[in-house]
Amino acid sequence: MKPILTFRSVLIAALVLFVITTQLSLAKDQPSSEIGSIYAKIILPVKSPLEGSHPIVESWIAKKLHKRGKSKLRAVTHWVRLAEKGEKAIDVWNAKLDGKYWGCPVNGKVAERTGDGKITVDLSGWSPGRPEIKGQTLAAEIGRRKIAVVDTGEGDERGIAYVALFVGPALPKLISTKK
Repeated sequence: MKPILTFRSVLIAALVLFVITTQLSLAKDQPSSEIGSIYAKIILPVKSPLEGSHPIVESWIAKKLHKRGKSKLRAVTHWVRLAEKGEKAIDVWNAKLDGKYWGCPVNGKVAERTGDGKITVDLSGWSPGRPEIKGQTLAAEIGRRKIAVVDTGEGDERGIAYVALFVGPALPKLISTKK
């Protein structure tokens, strides 16, 4: 039986390939002054499953989190382009981990692009309480990347998540996150 490729699966695969290719070409971290899109990937400090396919944790993410003492890491999303001002917040993660709910679904959007070249993102959801998010502001230059820390206030290891942020080239206008 041949696998059926849907438009959405082809589009997602193309976007992932585009973002990864862009990251590799920007490996020297030479930022550009060009305005780019913001991409996010959610990482949890839990062991990856031995079977099945799942998103990868890029080496730059793993290195930064290992320096923070996190050895078990699992990407629970692929790279997702966050909505820009005027667009509806995009669903970043449905909050399911191995078929069980880990918390509340997460939405994301660019909250602000400041005059001094900074971008602040808004990542809402996570838990019924308001989580504390640190590090969600980064330089608005293509190639910049950062890891934001999400503390849902639950007090155990499940209460902490990480969001890798990456400034990449803007997508062509034919792809929209407006709903």
